Amino acid sequence: MEFKIRILLAAVLVYFSNNVIYSQEVELSKASIDQLERGYGMFIHFGLNTFNEIEWSKGDLPPSSYNPTELDCDQWVRTAKEAGFRYVILITKHHDGFCLWDSKYTDYDVASSPVKTDVVSEVAKACKKYGIKLGLYYSLWDRHEPSYKDTKKYLKYMKNQLTELMTNYGEICELWFDGGWGKKDEEWNLPEVYKYVKKMQPNCLITVNHTIGWHENRSKVKNPTDFEKGDPIRYFPVDFRIKDPNLAKWDDPKYYEYDDELHYLPFEHTICISDRWNWFQKKNVLAARPLDELESLFYWCTANNNVMIINIPPDNTGKIRTNERLRILALADRLGIRGGETELPSGPINKTFNQKITASSAKEKHPAKYANDTSLETYWVANDTLADLEIEFDSPTVFDRVGLFEKGDLKSLGDGFSKIRTFKIKAYELHYMYKGVWDVLYIGDSIGACKIINLPEAITAEKIKLKITQADKNLAISHVEVSLKASGVKRTLKNIVLKNE
Repeated sequence: MEFKIRILLAAVLVYFSNNVIYSQEVELSKASIDQLERGYGMFIHFGLNTFNEIEWSKGDLPPSSYNPTELDCDQWVRTAKEAGFRYVILITKHHDGFCLWDSKYTDYDVASSPVKTDVVSEVAKACKKYGIKLGLYYSLWDRHEPSYKDTKKYLKYMKNQLTELMTNYGEICELWFDGGWGKKDEEWNLPEVYKYVKKMQPNCLITVNHTIGWHENRSKVKNPTDFEKGDPIRYFPVDFRIKDPNLAKWDDPKYYEYDDELHYLPFEHTICISDRWNWFQKKNVLAARPLDELESLFYWCTANNNVMIINIPPDNTGKIRTNERLRILALADRLGIRGGETELPSGPINKTFNQKITASSAKEKHPAKYANDTSLETYWVANDTLADLEIEFDSPTVFDRVGLFEKGDLKSLGDGFSKIRTFKIKAYELHYMYKGVWDVLYIGDSIGACKIINLPEAITAEKIKLKITQADKNLAISHVEVSLKASGVKRTLKNIVLKNE
């Protein structure tokens, strides 16, 4: 197993100057270190669903509906390169069972469609052309394949298809399995599949979505905001964790248990470029996430020995849409990684983590402390439409950057996944106190998903206050951060050493 480790020092976390510091060294394989150093990849969802306004189809859509009119896999990977991504993860077969390559073992594939291009092959060629690593996604759950209900026959089917994918398209850096909920965990025979893939691609890192379970029920899915050191690994063996589209905590634990042994498993975050959380593209052009939110999520998700992929799905023409391409390029420009030749940056250091925080009002299940804890998925909810949130620092704190994350309400758009977020804050002020005197440093209107406020000069404060002056009922804030800008600071791994193999 790639991430099996020897713990050199006690596996404990300590906090110093609001940084998470790992007081241990971890020996990892070169392939594992390469994954962490890549750090930033592009997810590509494309298939039958793209042409049918659906996220999960049932394996009964006709291959004739797959009909991209301007299929351009080169454009996908060129966009990835220009946007600073280091690798791509391509959907080869989603839950519907439709394959983006001409498989010998099914006729439910591109060879039976109007456009017979082997998409996996074209993406692999483009990756080689642009110097991008190639990873693949393969759904365990298959809603079309007749042998699926017969465990032994379907295992053979999977191994045959995995042989095609692992031997015909060059080096594969990662293999994502998904849909494990379709059968009992043990029925997937994952130890056998893992070993089988490793024989063909020794440096390919393998994972299964919903990786971690609960002590009382290993097969029950645990979300990253609840992860604790020593939680049981649901699917074993794996080389890293995933749970889309959730976000790990800032103090994300890395050690997880299987058969009374701890294993070091980084987390690969998965988010959508779309502001509607759709994995597959829709006929109508949808808004992209705000740039401030994408920047903040990049810093959060690539910190602390974790990695991040952003889903940028081609549309039914077979090309990435202009508005999403421009947004991801704008992010690359802001991060300074356009073209992919510069190192990934490290984000600013948040100074509000677990500082004393109070609110003028709060819902019982959503107290003020959820606005500056180490999770972006917890949040403070006020009882009133006018509310204050005050943070008192342990000592006078210098900052020139403020980040505000508002928790929006989610409304389903009817396809089973896509959602629209609506936000409630209409006007707010930021105050700070120094030497006992309060002053206003910023007045704004809407916050939305995320608002970054870069100040032209640094401020020293003993306290800060977010004062909501106009909002709808049940306004919510998931995080308030203050920091010093980290211009020019490169992302580094913490206490990772190469395993002597």
